[in-house]
Amino acid sequence: MQIQRKDVVPSCSNHPTDQLLYCETCDLVFCENCQDSVVNKKCDEHTVVPLSIAIKRMSEIVVYRAKGRLRALDDAHVTVNREIVQLDGNVDKIVEQINAAIQEVSNLVENRRRVLIETVRVRRDEKRKVLKDQLEVIQDEKKKLQKELESCKMDIRSMARQLKDGNSDDNWQRRIIEPRENAFLRINTNSEQMLVDVERNLNEFGKLYASNTFPGTSTVEAPAQMGIHVENSLTLITRDVDGKARKTGGDPVEVELQLVALDPHLTQNRLADAHRKRAEDEVKNIRVVDENDGTYHLFFRLTQPGDYEISVKIFGRPVANSPLAFRIDSFHAYDWQMPVTFKYPTKCWWDEPTKRMFVLDSGNKRVRVLRDNGDVITDVRNDEFKSGTVGMVYLGNEELVVLSWQRKMLSKLNTRGEILKAVQFSEFYQPTDVAVDSRGRFVIADKTKIFIFDSNFKPLLSFPVRETKGAEVKCVGVGLDDDVIVGTTDELLLYDGAGKMLRKLNVSPPGTVMPKVGGRFNITTVTCDVTTGQIVVIFTDKKMDRTNIGVISYKGDFLYSIEPGPHEKFMAPCGIFVHKNKAFVTDFERNTVRSYKYK
Repeated sequence: MQIQRKDVVPSCSNHPTDQLLYCETCDLVFCENCQDSVVNKKCDEHTVVPLSIAIKRMSEIVVYRAKGRLRALDDAHVTVNREIVQLDGNVDKIVEQINAAIQEVSNLVENRRRVLIETVRVRRDEKRKVLKDQLEVIQDEKKKLQKELESCKMDIRSMARQLKDGNSDDNWQRRIIEPRENAFLRINTNSEQMLVDVERNLNEFGKLYASNTFPGTSTVEAPAQMGIHVENSLTLITRDVDGKARKTGGDPVEVELQLVALDPHLTQNRLADAHRKRAEDEVKNIRVVDENDGTYHLFFRLTQPGDYEISVKIFGRPVANSPLAFRIDSFHAYDWQMPVTFKYPTKCWWDEPTKRMFVLDSGNKRVRVLRDNGDVITDVRNDEFKSGTVGMVYLGNEELVVLSWQRKMLSKLNTRGEILKAVQFSEFYQPTDVAVDSRGRFVIADKTKIFIFDSNFKPLLSFPVRETKGAEVKCVGVGLDDDVIVGTTDELLLYDGAGKMLRKLNVSPPGTVMPKVGGRFNITTVTCDVTTGQIVVIFTDKKMDRTNIGVISYKGDFLYSIEPGPHEKFMAPCGIFVHKNKAFVTDFERNTVRSYKYK
């Protein structure tokens, strides 16, 4: 190439004295004297250089690329050799582990052999001692009798009487005549079963795992949106060298999560350093879960919105799209919506054993029973739903309880729509919600009171809610130990099962400015996650005109809030049900049932 670049000057065969020209734009070689005027005029507007110069440039580019390829091949040679060295090192370690494990087994077998032999010998010595002692007694008795015979001084009748008494003496028989111990010893080795068990365990021992995962074709996938406070996850999908998805796990996955930049509103205040330090501490707590199907979930929980980056390596080599940049938002998108049209839904209930959802579709005057994919199983209908049904709980065993505010009636019915029991209570003023506790008691929220009925619909007690003057009761839930959680138009309150006020629950961080009269937060619906003791509530900040999901500790401390996305704000949420890490929310005006991650 070097010689050709210096010595060869391409020229036209028809015009040897003229160099050929090269148009970079058209990628065209031409002779200026041979081409017609149209081509010349076209190329006059482009970059045109002598072909010799173009060849020189091209040869330099080719040489540069070739040298780059050589460097890449050298690096690949080093990398492959390093992998071979690591492979040999891993084999040596595995061989050492195998030898050490087998030696431990051998030691256990040898120790057991010694213990068994020692046990046999100890038992033999115990039996032998008893028999030896008996031999000494026999010998003493024998000497005594021989001595008396030799002395000839004993009276014959006296000796006969002693012999007769000895023959009839059972103790003498047991002590002298019969062996006081026996020679019986036997060991139950159960050798056949032992050998079967040993063989099975040895076959199961030391399963060798080899992976054909190729990091260069494996990828990390992130969901479209991730929010603060809840547990988010990325998915690592492993593939082989041909790009085929793998079906087994076990790969050594290394993960590093890093903060790139916090949102501007966090970096432009006096607590910026504290926010950054907290974020840098949180990125260290990342958890890898092997699903054993070729995929891995990378779980983490972050409380500071901003831009982050995750690096994922397998066998010490990065996967195809590592590092992956993603964003953590301060808001949350819903992750599921029931694909069914409702009209003014008010309550929902998820029944885990049967995988069914019950939705009080009040505008259509029914309870709709569905699968999570939207398949309708049945519609529960009754005239009771025509009179302003506002509350619903599912009792199990195909039984529902609904509350009518117009008729002031509590009714139990089955999924066929048949009324099983009903009570119309004259003391109801404007009932708004119903819940059921672990004892089967029904807790009913009225405008300014809480009523509690037993499982037979008999009233047990009632107590007023007067902590804030002028506030009205909006919703009710059941907490731990059958406590009663009450949401009003001003605040959130906790009572015990007998109606004794326990404490107020904060639905905002400490330091929130509160009005001098009344409350700032309107509680629309509430429930309790009995697995964690956390109280999950939907509240409206009347000052900011913003409705969020709030998560509160059972002691009453505000933990965090789940704010919907800017185009998905709550309009009239009136029902919430929690299951695992999901909060199912019914929105009366949006006519939707959606789920949000809340932990």
